[in-house]
Amino acid sequence: MEIWFIILASLCISAALKSLLDLLSFNQKKLPPGPFTVPIIGNFLWIRKSFYDIEIILRNLRTKYGSIIKLQIGSRPSIFIANHELAHKALIHHGATFADRPPALAPNRVISSNQHSISSAAYGPLWRLFRRNLTHEILHPSRIKSYGNARVWVLEILTNKFREQANSGQPVCVMDHFRYAMFCLLVLMCYGEKLDEKIIKDVESVQRKMNTSFGRFSVLAYMPRLGKIVFRKKWNKLY
Repeated sequence: MEIWFIILASLCISAALKSLLDLLSFNQKKLPPGPFTVPIIGNFLWIRKSFYDIEIILRNLRTKYGSIIKLQIGSRPSIFIANHELAHKALIHHGATFADRPPALAPNRVISSNQHSISSAAYGPLWRLFRRNLTHEILHPSRIKSYGNARVWVLEILTNKFREQANSGQPVCVMDHFRYAMFCLLVLMCYGEKLDEKIIKDVESVQRKMNTSFGRFSVLAYMPRLGKIVFRKKWNKLY
């Protein structure tokens, strides 16, 4: 037991020293102002917050630090722009400069297949390939038109679900049936097959669990190497 405690304490001290060195190196660069963050402790304070709390936090910090704010979230700083004109200037006039994405944090690499999606890939040949496939293939008018029969099939599924539940005398769960119908269409578009209801429900369940679990997996972004030992069960659940 004492050996495991010594190993764990050594890993924590090493992670704390690394975070301190990273913070000092970042501070040497010219970064926007922001609240002071204590290494390790400051990062863990974000674990208790949801991503949706950032907007409220930024509103409070804007009066003190201005329109460009630095927040230390995870192992690297994040820069937020809280001004319409500056955001337009960054995205439109200097779009090429800010178009790239940083390497994904450890849990995001799992969800995005190591940044192999249009919403996560780094700006370059791979991202341009994804964009071309999306605009010229998936969203092209001729391709959308080709799924006309699939939309008719899904609409029939939706109306049948409504009719069955209404005839049974139960309240009609509109949202559940709409969600199921949309997954029928999306699965058909992705895999080219009309799968049975059980498989559709399984896909829907996994997707919902992933979307509602981002907050619980945020702890995995802090000290990922140490976290794979300390939070082994959470990592297994994410996989």
